[in-house]
Amino acid sequence: MPMQRPTCTGMRVRSPADAHVIFHGVSLGILPMITRRLDTEERRAISSGCVFVWEERGGPNTEPMGLGIERWTDSIRWGPSRVREEFLFYHEKDPDPIDIDLGYDSDAPSPLGYGPSHVLLRENLIKQTYSVFVETTHGRRKWHLIAYFTQDSVDYLRSVDDIPYLACLRVPPGIYTSARSAKGTGRTRFAEQHFPYGRETNTRPYPAPPPYSPPTVVIRNVRVKEILAPLEYLENIPPPRRHPEDEKALMSFPFQD
Repeated sequence: MPMQRPTCTGMRVRSPADAHVIFHGVSLGILPMITRRLDTEERRAISSGCVFVWEERGGPNTEPMGLGIERWTDSIRWGPSRVREEFLFYHEKDPDPIDIDLGYDSDAPSPLGYGPSHVLLRENLIKQTYSVFVETTHGRRKWHLIAYFTQDSVDYLRSVDDIPYLACLRVPPGIYTSARSAKGTGRTRFAEQHFPYGRETNTRPYPAPPPYSPPTVVIRNVRVKEILAPLEYLENIPPPRRHPEDEKALMSFPFQD
């Protein structure tokens, strides 16, 4: 079975509008859709910037044909979900200390199921999810977008505006309807919590948190010639008087004319 590739790589999703562009790219066949659950190797290949679009199984026309995916699994342990705009965010949990074997062979699969044991040293991932209802030629479907990134790498990931064949897409209004709008907001929101979301762009519908500014340390440059006395003054001041014992010792030496 050939290995499934992510729908997008090296990508960040800044807003629902970005997600709709990716959905539309999938609808037009420009981007691939994930058609089955990820296998072990595909799960291990998940990294920052991977974006997956998949169709949920469960509709009257999908179940008999076995199309779509019943639920998404990635073998990563996640904390509770947090809501921001129409997205859900999950932070990867740290592995339990008892599960980390420092002497484990780095070329062998990790006992945690995350791939080689050196993967434990990477920064924890953040999972971003978004779901929509879309009208297709086969009826109404529910599509999901899953994006993975890390706090340190999000500023270096591309957006849809950086990819010409996505930047030129025009999404018809109303074709993708957020699935959360029908459910309300039953989960904990965290609008008051800081969430690092990368650099500010004009397409973001909400302001970015202020960037971190380290304390400014001002060091005043001191010019050496400003703290030295003028040479004329130094030439005219008398030499310091020697110690009496030094004067007595010098007088004991015979001097020649």
